[in-house]
Parts: sequence; structure tokens; C-alpha cells
Amino acid sequence: MLTLTRRGFASMIGAGVGAASTLRFRSVYGQSRPEVVVAVQDLPPILAPGNDTSDVGVRITYNLFDKLIEPDFHQNMALRPGLAESWTINDDYTQIEFVLRDGVTFHNGDPMTAEDVAFTFSPERMEGEGPRRFNQYFSGIADSEVVDDRTVRITFAAPDPILEQRFSMWSGEIINRRAYQDAPDYESWGRAPVGTGPFRLASGVGPDRIVLEAFDDYFDGRPMVERITFVEVPEVAARIAGLAAGDYDIAVAIPPDQTGTVEGLGDAVIVGGPSAQIRMLVFNQGESADPIMRDVHFRRALTLAIDRQLIVETIFNDRTVVPAGAQLPTFGELYVDRETVTYDPERAISELAQSGYDGSDIFYPILPNYFVNEVSTAEILLEMWRAVGINVELAIQENWGQITRGRHSIRNLSATMLWQDPSVALWRLFKPSVIEGRGWAWNNDEFVQHGQVMEVNPDPEARRQAFARMADIWEIEDPVGAVLFEEVALYGIRDTLDWTPYSLPYMDFGPRNITS
Repeated sequence: MLTLTRRGFASMIGAGVGAASTLRFRSVYGQSRPEVVVAVQDLPPILAPGNDTSDVGVRITYNLFDKLIEPDFHQNMALRPGLAESWTINDDYTQIEFVLRDGVTFHNGDPMTAEDVAFTFSPERMEGEGPRRFNQYFSGIADSEVVDDRTVRITFAAPDPILEQRFSMWSGEIINRRAYQDAPDYESWGRAPVGTGPFRLASGVGPDRIVLEAFDDYFDGRPMVERITFVEVPEVAARIAGLAAGDYDIAVAIPPDQTGTVEGLGDAVIVGGPSAQIRMLVFNQGESADPIMRDVHFRRALTLAIDRQLIVETIFNDRTVVPAGAQLPTFGELYVDRETVTYDPERAISELAQSGYDGSDIFYPILPNYFVNEVSTAEILLEMWRAVGINVELAIQENWGQITRGRHSIRNLSATMLWQDPSVALWRLFKPSVIEGRGWAWNNDEFVQHGQVMEVNPDPEARRQAFARMADIWEIEDPVGAVLFEEVALYGIRDTLDWTPYSLPYMDFGPRNITS
């Protein structure tokens, strides 16, 4: 008997909690493998690494692509060989050389070559019309070259102390050079991408579903699932109803207050728990924001008025925690034991009085079904702000474009702990190049100075001290946002299914998540 593994959610960065049931696979002797139908809150318009790094996108692309280095989610995200069987880094952290695994095949039948890997990180691909996230992950690459048939050398313009971790995370997926260059345009490529993962796209990206089929030539073993269908079901109630009816095997993004409903179905269980993501707010100070957002006293009042612990207790039923800033304890020696912003309505009122705020509405657009409990969290924030004299207008939007390209003073953001290093959130998301690209118009010279230490200095203590100052500036002294809580990732699954969710939003149905 084979089962999709279930391991305990032993730590915040480990696997999700599940129940003791199994998905029984039929014998491989001529008999079919099971299919899995997953109800998701949203689907990405394209499946292109380097373009879409959203939670709703990576849960699918994780099954389509592989990276040179992979995190082992059953071993606290320890790094292990992926498409590279080994790698070496030079002494000053400016160059990494990969020896590629032999015998890897792309979905179109092409063998994976050093040319494909070098092209993946080349200027032609990273600076093309489509990719727009590389500035967060690989902006420092100076050269990507083929050394021989199985060796690729990638050089960075400056020292990068987290070289290994970069290649193990989002935008590090290896693509097929021929398929990319032969596509008539970027959107066409993104709607029919070619990777090396355990599943391939069975049909084009549709408006309400995406279907993957097993890729039996996968280098790491034959997938034990025949087909995965991701169906867009925006409403939580509809996802739960479909789970009850047997239409879906997994329903994602179950709010904590609905776990009893799922467990009460009789043939379904809840798996998951706190995730390696941190929910935060961003205070926009650009042209699309209300002018008062440029006042530091007003932004301090916004964050001092938030009772984060009350949100955790009432809306999330104590299933998560308030972190000590944009970091997780799994950062180890780089973790900073620090004081965070406290709930202090009296100080909020004092800061507000210094801001010159005239009582006008502050615009806060949200999506109703993207983040777990997004509306209820926003509504309690509105009441907390109103209690100190700040009026905020909540606007329900239909898509991210309406938020990012429209008027917004406050917006929601989820910072994913992609690698175990404090640069992962504050510097990755708020360095000048990213701020400029998003139009948030925030700049703090001292923050940038310490961020540059994070970017190039490999010394752990220097990095820890730099992050400590960055966190105080970002969150307390000159706030450009507010950390709220660790995200909760809960899934409703049929009790015939034994499947392990990860601490990141990947949904892995391949051999990496299967044991015999």
C-alpha cells in the first residue's frame, strides 16, 4: 500500500497536522491511479515562474517545475539537491556553480541541458516582457554561463550571503528554453509552460479550472496520482458544500471558525496550521494614497491602535500567534528577541493629534476571499481605528489589479518566509527598487543602509543587528506597515485522503510527498 504521507506539524516550519486515514492506491499492474480535485479560492491567469509568485499560483506551479536546490519540508526546510546534484560557492559569495543531475526530461520530451539552466537566469529571460518578480529574488545576477554539458556557473555583481536559498525558492524554477523561445508571446508561454515537474499541464489555463496530469518520466519517480484538477470556488461555503457532496477531495483556505463545520460532515477532517507566512498591512504614501499617509505621526497612530492579540483570539480562535516582527523563530541565530509595537490607544490618540488629520476617510481596498478571514479582520481593524478617531473606508474589490493600480492608502500583504533569513521580508519587499516599482513612495536612509548590510554581508551577527534596526524603523519609528499575525493555512480534506500540507502554500502531489 502507498499513501500520501502525513507527518505531524512538529514546528511552525514543518508539515501540517492531519488525521490518521489513508488514500489507498490500487496496484500499478494495469490499474488506474486516483484523481484529486482541489477547490481553491482563486486561480492564476498564467502559470509562469518569474511572473506569478502569488499563493494561488505557486500551489499549482510547484507540481509543474523543479528548482536546482529544493527545501525538504519534512526536515524543517533543510536544503537538498534538486535538478542540481551538487553545487559550490566561492569564498566571497559572488559565484555559484551547479553540477546538473543527469537524465532529467522536460514535459515536451527535451532533455534538460546546461543551456536550459543558463537561459533560465539569463538577461533575455529575466528582463523580458513578462517576468516582473526577479528584482525581488535574482536582481544581483551579472552572468549565467554554460561551463560544460552538465555544469552551469552563475555570477553575481556583489556578494550574496543567501545564494543557496535563493535558488531553492520562488522564481528559481527551471524552464525549457526551446518552448519559451518558440512561444508567439509571453502570455502564450505562460498559459502552456514546459517544466520538469511530476505533473504537466493537461489543457490550457481555463477561466474556472486548471488540470494537471501525471508525468511518468519524472526523474524522481512515477507520480502516484493520475490527475489533479484545481477548481475555482471563491466562496468558503461553496467549497465546504462541495467537500460534503464529494465533488472535491480538498478545500483550501478554511477559516478557523468553520473547522467545526468541516469536521461535522462525518467524512472530512481539517489539516494544516500556522504557516511560514506573516500577514501585514502596507501604508502607501504614493500618489494613489490619501495625502495624510505621508505623515509619520498618522502612520504611528494607525499601528498603535491595533490590538493584534485580540484579532488572534477572536477571529482566529487562538490558532495562530503574533510574531516578534517580520521574522520566525526558525531563523535560529539570526532571530531577534525584540519588543514589537504594542496596543496603546492613548499613544495612538496623541500621535494622531500631532498629525493634523482632519477626520476624512482613509481608503482601504480588500479582496473578499483571497486571505483567510480577510473581511472580518479588516472590519475589526476599522473598529479599532475608529476608536481612536481614524475613519477608514473599506472597499471590496474584485481583483488585485484594482488594488495595485487603483487608489489605496492601506492594503493587505502576506510576507512569505521563503528562506530562513531575516532579509526575506523587510528587505526583499521594501528595498528602494521594489518600493519604486510599486509606487509606495517610502524611503528611509538608515533602513536602506542596514538593508545593504543584509544584502552583502555574510556575517551572522552583523546581519542580526542590521535586521534589528530595520525592524524598529519599519514598524515603530517610521512605519510603512504593520505586522499582524502569522497566517493560518487550514485545509478540509476527505477522510479517505492522507495528504501533507506544507508550511508554504505549495500543494505537493508528487513523489517528494509520497512514501511506500
